[in-house]
This record gives sequence, structure tokens and C-alpha cells, in this order.
Amino acid sequence: MKKVISIFLSCLLSANFSLMAHDLPKLATNEYGVKQLLLDNQPYVMLAGELMNSSASTLESMALKWQHLKDLNLNTVLLAITWEQLEPEEGRYDFAIVDGLIKEARKYDLKLVFLWFGSWKNGTSGYAPYWVMKDTKRFPRMRDEKGQNLPYLANFTSALTNIESKAFYKLMDHIRQIDSEEQTVLMVQVENEVGILGDSRDRSIMAETLFKKDVPEQLIKYIVKNEKKILPEIIEQWKAHGKKLKGSWEDVFGNESNSLADEMFMGWNYACHIQEVASAGKSAYPIPMFVNAWTIYPKDPIPGKYPSGGPNARMLDIYQLAAPAIDVLAVDNYNEDYISKLKEYDRNDNPIFVPEAVALFRGEKWSGPAKAFYTLAEYDAICFSPFAIDNYSVYNEKHPLREAYKVLKNLMPLIVKKHGTGQMRGFMQQENRSDKIDFGDYEMNIHYHATEPYEGYGLVIRLSEDEFLVSGYGINVSFNSKDRKRPGISYGTLREGYFVDGEWKTLKYLGGDEAMQGVGGVKMPSVYTDAERSPDLITTVIIKVIPVLKENRG
Repeated sequence: MKKVISIFLSCLLSANFSLMAHDLPKLATNEYGVKQLLLDNQPYVMLAGELMNSSASTLESMALKWQHLKDLNLNTVLLAITWEQLEPEEGRYDFAIVDGLIKEARKYDLKLVFLWFGSWKNGTSGYAPYWVMKDTKRFPRMRDEKGQNLPYLANFTSALTNIESKAFYKLMDHIRQIDSEEQTVLMVQVENEVGILGDSRDRSIMAETLFKKDVPEQLIKYIVKNEKKILPEIIEQWKAHGKKLKGSWEDVFGNESNSLADEMFMGWNYACHIQEVASAGKSAYPIPMFVNAWTIYPKDPIPGKYPSGGPNARMLDIYQLAAPAIDVLAVDNYNEDYISKLKEYDRNDNPIFVPEAVALFRGEKWSGPAKAFYTLAEYDAICFSPFAIDNYSVYNEKHPLREAYKVLKNLMPLIVKKHGTGQMRGFMQQENRSDKIDFGDYEMNIHYHATEPYEGYGLVIRLSEDEFLVSGYGINVSFNSKDRKRPGISYGTLREGYFVDGEWKTLKYLGGDEAMQGVGGVKMPSVYTDAERSPDLITTVIIKVIPVLKENRG
């Protein structure tokens, strides 16, 4: 009888879990080959912001932030949940902050992405519990070349992997219990910008022993099978060292190319640890999970100057192989060449997700709107999120990100419909004063009003054969026909407006000075003088183009 009851309960629990899991947030590939985040089986794009690291540590600290975040037109907030706070004593878990954050987010109709600060955050171990950090025998540290302990937990110890996996399982199981119906929490980040700083790899005795052992057979087989899609640097160094099928990390890859063997060794061990933690969490509640990267800066491409072994673009292949439970490798993109970093992550079916952007520490304040438009339209991204969104002195009620998110939210049903079709493009001002976008039969010309980067930006969506929607700021747009028989362009009705319940509502019919007399294109925003421009005047226009027949003089 007990066996029958046990089987019945097991089947019941399995059925309930399957029913719940059917509608959970998930990543799915649409008919055009683009991965989308689905919520209630509908595409969902995060117009997000990430809080400063300590902001969500108490409900009191968060009390005044919720309305501010809502006023900025965010739909999603990225915030930290720390291991030290969740498990202050081994085996004793405190979920009060988790419960409170979810409850408050629901009041403001905001979704959450939890950032799990576990064994590592920005390379260091500052958020691991005190009882973990105190026990150096059970949880050893990494060491430098001088044999001195670093304040970083070693990334190859099963004791650490097991104990953190248990804590993360508890967190995800608790989220399942309180949130599986309302689904306030969409995704979870596992660790934060992992990697070793100050050296290319751990120099402890155990790490040295592991480094000299054979490269895992799984990795060698993967390289042999996927030679054409793996990062060229890895393949080139593997070939330069004789395409070995067995040998130590240095024997197989060498360190001649910016300590490649060292970084691959560290990357493999970080990724294996993260795989175990993420798998444990997904066994409790299988929502999408991601890792984020402190990227490699071109002026300082030395492992250790950036966190060596983290999920940077150089290690993307390693993480995709060793940590399949991770759905996305996300790019924390503070680079001056923002676009190049997006390109580095746009490979191997990895969706673009920017959890951190806009370098306030470099004095950059106003690039968020341009980067949001560009990232979401040009790369079909699932998330754009400036860091320190709760910095009131920057992101106040007058910041143009507020209006940018409002416009993007209005356009979102159309944006997600165009993912992967090739009919949507993004653009933003860099050092250039103009851009061109080729649609095959038409070419769109963009002239930026200002001279500074990010002051002009937008997106264009082709609605039909001769109709385009353009949304943006600080630009003049015009079109050329590439048809040799009809090389000229005339403009039909020009309508400025927005969508209401999926239907276009015209706010103004443009002509005259606002539309450059109806022959030169469209000025956005549609103001008479440059002095009238304001960063919150983001404009959306539907433009009908008419190719003009070439005059026949015969």
C-alpha cells in the first residue's frame, strides 16, 4: 500500500510540475531563427535597469525606489540576491528579502531578474557567507605566484560547488513556491562577472596539478567537431601546437597568445562550477538563467587585467560547452566601442542581452536612449539595462531614457513581430555625421543633427513594399530608390503618431518645413528650428515612398 501511495504522489507532483512548467518564462526560437524570451508564451523584451549592488539588500532601502523605477517606464528591474544574506549560517536560510522584493514589484507591475551574487562577484568573493570565507581548509583560496592567498574562492573544489548548489536550489525552490503562478521573476543570473583578477590563473598547488593534467576529452572532441564555428584564436593556437588530441592545457593551446591556455583552464573550471549551480537551481524551478561578463578592453587585453576565465567573448565557446544549463552569455557593455562588443557576442546562437551599460564612472550619462534603440532593433535583443538606474542625480524625471522607454514600449508589439525578418534596423550616432541602411531596393539615408556621439539615434521598420516606420531623435531621414528605371523618390503621406491597442493613431500630418518641403525627407523631431529640439521629443513617423520613373528622352 505504501508503495502505491508513493507512486501516486510522485505522479501527482510530476503532473503539477509539468503543468506549471508549460507556461514558465522560457527562451524559444521564432520562425526566423531568433531566440526570444517568452512570458505567457508571448515575446517579452526587457526595458530594464539594474540597481546598484547594495540597493536591494533591505526593503527600507528599496521603499522610495519602486515609484521612481515605474516613472522611468521600466518593465523589468535587475537586482541582487546575495548568498551571505540568504544563508547567514550553514543550513539556515532566510527568504525574507526575496519575499519582500517580489511582493513590492507586483504592486508596481514590474518584473524582476534576480542576480545571484554567490561565490564570486566581479572576480572576488565578497558576497560569500562569512562561515564559508572563514573555513579556508574546506573552501581554499586561489594563490598568486608568490604563494600568497588571494581573497577569491578556488573554483575547482567540490565542497564549494556542492554547498553553493544547495543554497541556490533552496532559492529557486522558494521562488517556485511563491511565484510560479504570477511569474514576477523572469530570469536569474548565476554569479556576477566571474574570473580571476591580478593573474591569468590560480597558482595554488592544487591548481598547478590540475593545469598539468590532460585537457578534458570532452573539450578536445568539441573543438575537432566544431572547428569552423569556434573562436579563430583558439583554433589557430590549437593548430600551432600540433592539433593535439591529448595533453596538458599548455601543451594543447600554449600561452603565446595572451596566456590563452591559462584563461581556458580558468574558464573551464568556472563554467563547470556554474553548470552545477545552475543545474541545481533549474531542477527546482527551470526558468532561464544567464551569466554576465566583464568584457575585454582593446587597450588592455591581458587576462588578469580583466577577470581571466570569465564568460567574455574569448571564452564563449568554453561556457557554451561546459555550462549548457546557462541559456545566455550576457555582455556588460561599458566599452567605448559599444557596437563591437555586441558583435562579439552575436554568434553561436547566443541571444543579445545587455544587463549593464552606460559608463557613469567615465562621465557618460546620456547614451542610454541611443543604445536602447540600437540594441533592441539592430540585434533583436531580449534586454537592455543601464546600470545604477537608481542613481537619482542622473536618471531623474527629466532623463531622456524615460521617453525612450515609453516610445519603445509603444512600438514593442511591432518590434517583436519583426525579430529576424531583416525588415528592422537600428542606428545611432558615433563619430559619424551620417549613416545609410540598405533594404535592397531602397536605401535610407540618415543625417545626424548634432556632432556628439549618441545624440542622434533611432530604428526603422519596413511595413510594406513602399512604407516605412521610423522612430528616433536628432535626425533627418530620406530615401533613395535603387531601381535603375525609377531612380528618383517622391514622398506620399507623412504621418507622425503612435499606436493605440495595435492601431496607428496619427498625431500630425507632416509637410512643409517639418518635412523638408516634402521632397528632401523628414526632420525628426519635426520642429522649425534647432533651438526647439529637446531630448524628450522622440518622434515616430510612417513614411510612404514613391519611386519616380526615369524621364524618357527618346
